[in-house]
Amino acid sequence: MSIYDYEELCGRVHGIFDPEPTIGNEGEEWCETPPDSRLEVKYGLNTSYWKPFEYGSSSPLVRRALVQENDLAAIVGAQQVPRELLMGTLRLFGDSIIAYHGPSRRSGPYRFYPAILMSAWASFESFVRIYSQLLVKTAGDLPTPVEEALLEKEERIDTHGKTRVRRNPQPSLHRYWWLLKFGFGCQYDRGCRIWQMGQAAIEKRNELVHYKFSDMPSLKTTELWQHLEAILLLLIGPSSQIGRSVMPGQYEVYGILCELHDLVEEFEEKPFFKGIPLKLDSVLFPCGFENVDETKFPTMNQYFERTKTSEK
Repeated sequence: MSIYDYEELCGRVHGIFDPEPTIGNEGEEWCETPPDSRLEVKYGLNTSYWKPFEYGSSSPLVRRALVQENDLAAIVGAQQVPRELLMGTLRLFGDSIIAYHGPSRRSGPYRFYPAILMSAWASFESFVRIYSQLLVKTAGDLPTPVEEALLEKEERIDTHGKTRVRRNPQPSLHRYWWLLKFGFGCQYDRGCRIWQMGQAAIEKRNELVHYKFSDMPSLKTTELWQHLEAILLLLIGPSSQIGRSVMPGQYEVYGILCELHDLVEEFEEKPFFKGIPLKLDSVLFPCGFENVDETKFPTMNQYFERTKTSEK
């Protein structure tokens, strides 16, 4: 049960995403969000490397291009996209907290949670794709097999001696590990707790995208929050190891997620028939195919005709 009434809760959520500006001697001041203490307390992550303006204009982590290339310009222009997608995801999560405030029923149909989880994972995948492209464009010397793996392509020579390029999809966590290794010099432990949490998040996402109908997966608020945290920890964990942030602004996004945690009320989104056994001979179901076996699956008219015949 929330300690806030509806109006207070709306104000709290609004304040998280649109806080009042800090006013200094020269007007509004922009302040960066430092790493949340939860990272060290719960996960033992050392984020002491972080300093304000880590990616400021004079930082060694920021570069200037002396070449003009359309593809590179498109990549640089897209670098903000992962953060924007994550912020949109968290805003939707905030909307769900408000929507589920106070009702006596603590479960309902799919509404917010599957979309939030898919959007969060799409944010992470966009980061992997954009920064993989950036690494290939900016690296001084990158082995061809690494470049091909990051770009999910494969070049082959056909029998006529012509080079053919085909798409070679790779799992997103594989590509991310390669990006960490060849882009950031980080061989992150794939057996560690944070990596396994990220793996669990993608498995839950896959249950919904590649729908696991035998389980009819549901999502609870705390479970969803943990998956959102796991996705952000995939960025923060390696950052702690190498002593620089993998994604600019990652602690701001994590801080917002932590603030939302304090407002969460448990709710479960699930399919209507989850947990309800169906007696197939007593229900109708959509089946618009051709060549249906009508002896086993008659239409209602066919069923009534057979019933009349059997009664004679």
